[in-house]
Amino acid sequence: MNTTTFKVLAMVGVGLAISATALAAPPSAVSCEQIRAQIQAQTGVRDKPDTALLDTLSEHPECRFAAAEVYRAAFGDRPMPTNNRRGRARDDDD
Repeated sequence: MNTTTFKVLAMVGVGLAISATALAAPPSAVSCEQIRAQIQAQTGVRDKPDTALLDTLSEHPECRFAAAEVYRAAFGDRPMPTNNRRGRARDDDD
């Protein structure tokens, strides 16, 4: 096989790979408001994160979900952990 034939076959292969990738990812019909409604519908405390809903959130970066929304999507009504690092450092000085 000469170089020209290899280049042509390589370009055809790359073209097929790109078209297969484009066809494999259909555009999502779920809007940001619908995802936020799903997050609000989470009731109760979850022991394990809801990975399916988290995958949905990661597929829509244009929605710009807040940290509280992502946490609620994962764990339901469980309260967010608090960050007391500053308080501990101030208390240690006494």
